[in-house]
Amino acid sequence: GMDQIYQSIEQATIFIAIGTSGHVYPAAGFVHEAKLNGAHTVELNLEPSQVESEFEEKHYGLASQVVVDYINDLMTSLRMANQKEF
Repeated sequence: GMDQIYQSIEQATIFIAIGTSGHVYPAAGFVHEAKLNGAHTVELNLEPSQVESEFEEKHYGLASQVVVDYINDLMTSLRMANQKEF
């Protein structure tokens, strides 16, 4: 339920919202909760949502493209970070 959602948001280091208008609460408030708990916030959307100002990082376009591009970039960054540790 909602308790589990808020618990997950509190523990998140990154919060990614994909394809949301930002109109419907409580979901529209999740980004704010994530920021309060120190998560890096990312909006992947066709166009800016009603809560776009809450996001630190924003990428706009078709989900079939922006999600793929973002995840590929994220995975590359994680691989590079892991290589530096060894």
